Amino acid sequence: MGFKRNYHLQTYKRDETGAFQIRVALDKYEDIYDDWDPAPFRRRDIEDDFSEYIWESALDIPMREKIIILFLMNAEVRDSKKEEQLVRALNNHFTYLLRKSERAYLREQAESLRYFVLGIILVVLAYSEFFSGVNLWVKIFEEGVTVGAWVLLWEAFSNLFIECRSIRQEQKIIKRFLQTKYIFKDN
Repeated sequence: MGFKRNYHLQTYKRDETGAFQIRVALDKYEDIYDDWDPAPFRRRDIEDDFSEYIWESALDIPMREKIIILFLMNAEVRDSKKEEQLVRALNNHFTYLLRKSERAYLREQAESLRYFVLGIILVVLAYSEFFSGVNLWVKIFEEGVTVGAWVLLWEAFSNLFIECRSIRQEQKIIKRFLQTKYIFKDN
């Protein structure tokens, strides 16, 4: 079964502004928060299942499209104070994820630089006349240095152009959630 090209058009409704709605039905506000977190309600972590649901839903919708998270609840349990706390908690959650992702990006870049510098040093060492002896062990070591140099240069390339790209994509999604409207409506 292949992925449908316009899956989001059949799965998600648009609001009056044209933004796609990611609908979340709630029985109570606590459903969004981690059950195992002993912190008070206003300081709890966001539930992983909820976070994964809205993340995967956002991936279904092209990045050029706007999204909103629409929480549907019974009118009797709605509380504007808890809704404000929930929106703050979601913004704090995504701000934390963005900072964490930015640190990972910087680590990947630093690691790439280390691999690149070490790889260049080994390339220069391998292709210089440093190992000009005829001893078999020296020649084996020289080949090992050559292979090590190319492996390190490949790792630098891989980290810089593959890993960093996926981290940047993750950051775009997180920023999308930070710009998203969170709306509460009666079920």
